[in-house]
Amino acid sequence: MELHLSSEQTLLREAAAKFAAAAGPKVARGFRRRDISFAPEKLRQAGDLGWLGILVPSSAGGLSLGLTELALVLEQAGRGLVCEPIGLAAISAAALAQGHTPHPMLERTMNGAALVVPALQEDAHCNDLAEPRMRAADADGSIRLTGTKSFVCADGADGFLISAYGRDGPALFYVDRHAQGCELSATQTVDGRKLSTLRLKDAPADVVPSRQSSRNAVEALTDLALIALSAELLGVMEKAQEITLDYLRIRKQFGKPIGSFQALQHKAVDIYIRTQTTRSLLYQVAANNDPYRIDPALAVAVKAKASEDALFVTEACIQLHGAIGFTDEHDIGLYLKRAMLLSSLFGNAAAQRRRYVNLADLTV
Repeated sequence: MELHLSSEQTLLREAAAKFAAAAGPKVARGFRRRDISFAPEKLRQAGDLGWLGILVPSSAGGLSLGLTELALVLEQAGRGLVCEPIGLAAISAAALAQGHTPHPMLERTMNGAALVVPALQEDAHCNDLAEPRMRAADADGSIRLTGTKSFVCADGADGFLISAYGRDGPALFYVDRHAQGCELSATQTVDGRKLSTLRLKDAPADVVPSRQSSRNAVEALTDLALIALSAELLGVMEKAQEITLDYLRIRKQFGKPIGSFQALQHKAVDIYIRTQTTRSLLYQVAANNDPYRIDPALAVAVKAKASEDALFVTEACIQLHGAIGFTDEHDIGLYLKRAMLLSSLFGNAAAQRRRYVNLADLTV
């Protein structure tokens, strides 16, 4: 798909590409298994550039841009294996800005001084995110949350946006990382970063209201998360494809570049088609949806396709590299590991297809 960008969008993409170029596989490899798997100063730099407030209305100090602009930034972040959670921070800032009065954490989240991330998933199968089992109760004039969230990107986080079932149904709440009754236990991922299980027991929380023109705040944040992760997966696919096509041109066997062999050409075409169809779907959905009113079926469809195709592409890229692709020292393996992590967050391809069946009222 050929993107027809405005001059402002082109400048935004170029700035994001420059930011991502300063990261890359070498930097990503250096952050593996560290206590905080990203550089806080780089997150603040993203905030200074305005990217963390890219969806926040100008009345609240943000850029008031759309999903296309967010996707352009996150696509480049995926290409550069940027470790800073720009996408999660940006959608959290958008959620914090939804009410009549912005949440007190909004400004610090937008400038990168604090990291707030969503905590929506409760089990490995990622059953309906819009119907959380965590409970919110009123106690002495304050809200208290009790329950468990799984697979939370809590590494370096200062607070969480948590979905819980309250008096009026599912709602979104902010909980401080150091709040009483908040407990985290981390697990190492294949990518080298950590995912945490978040346990709350009567933890104090602030309600995050929904935007007047949007649906439920939990649904709005979920749809944003699916689009953001899909954009980053697209960047991972694109860069893995570029690395592999370059390798096919320079690697020789029997006196010829291996890219001249028809079987490998067919595999390269499969990779190209998968990448381009994901790109086309993502940017069509981004161009035709308001950030606060994304069609949930389309958000699910994009994440399902991006999750499946990213794994197909990165696995095929490793195969096309031959034995060297299976070594940890080669950069191509880092793209597979990043694709494995991102494709699983908030539900893999199978989980998204199950959700699509329900949303589209289909029968199986």
